[in-house]
Amino acid sequence: MSQPIPKDWMNEIDRFGIVYKQGVSDFIQFASDKDPTSTTCPCPCNKCRNRKRFPFDIVRKNLIFHGIESTYRVWILHGENPYKDRMVDRDAKKNDEVKDSEWGILLTLLMAYMKGLAGDLNGGDESEGGDLEPPYVLEPDLGKRYNEYKQKAEEKLYPSCEAPITTLSGSGGPTKLEEAI
Repeated sequence: MSQPIPKDWMNEIDRFGIVYKQGVSDFIQFASDKDPTSTTCPCPCNKCRNRKRFPFDIVRKNLIFHGIESTYRVWILHGENPYKDRMVDRDAKKNDEVKDSEWGILLTLLMAYMKGLAGDLNGGDESEGGDLEPPYVLEPDLGKRYNEYKQKAEEKLYPSCEAPITTLSGSGGPTKLEEAI
């Protein structure tokens, strides 16, 4: 089994520092060792994102000037076998722990909000969640208007009218003036 590949250099902020430059050199060496016949490789810098192939010296410069793409943790395009060469990244574990604690905070806030919302719906204090829209209230004469329009839809336009035109279709429906009354 091969040695684990150190990737902690990918988290370095100072791209001109010794740790980051050594990590870039190790990365280039790893990529060139995995395919000794090739003189180029995909460039995993933040600008190229593995979409362009360059000679190893250009990739080295791009990684130093632009930084490495933070999501590229398993170097599949550079010869890493995700099942054999995986190294447990201690920093990634710490990040997962931080994410877990952030989820806990988020869930706590969500539960507090939901409790406040439930209080508002049940007639509790309106200090929280007071920006909710008031419930929709039906018009009081809606049923009466419905029956009136239904009757007009069945009534002929005039008594001797043979066409399938009714009072409602002939009028074009209620006008703005009729609605206002």
